[in-house]
Amino acid sequence: MPNSTRQPAVTAGAPTAAATTAAGPAVTAPGDETDPRWWVAPLAATVVAPLLSFLVAVWADLFTALPVFLIGGFVLPLALVVPGWCLARTRRRRQARINLAALACLLAVAYPALIGGIGVAIFVVMLLTGNIHS
Repeated sequence: MPNSTRQPAVTAGAPTAAATTAAGPAVTAPGDETDPRWWVAPLAATVVAPLLSFLVAVWADLFTALPVFLIGGFVLPLALVVPGWCLARTRRRRQARINLAALACLLAVAYPALIGGIGVAIFVVMLLTGNIHS
């Protein structure tokens, strides 16, 4: 006897034809619904982080002292924002997007101090290991 009368097996978690709506597939878990304002945190950080980097550089007069190192102050915060644009656009990922945006703005403000701290640490290590000669 042919198997044409058998019904296909329904697997757990797979949406069926009755579960889909006109807008798209059915929501499978709480928090998986689309976030209509997913773009707010990445956009805010994309605009605010370079502005903060610029203001800190002007305040600390870094444009005349260390212009080459300022490139990282603009690029690194934006590199932290990029994953926020690429994350799934669900409510569950909202906090991750906000955290990345806040971390990017914090890095933009703290970048000159971070570069200074790394420079001092390298100097101390070279001094203690005898690599600095007079």
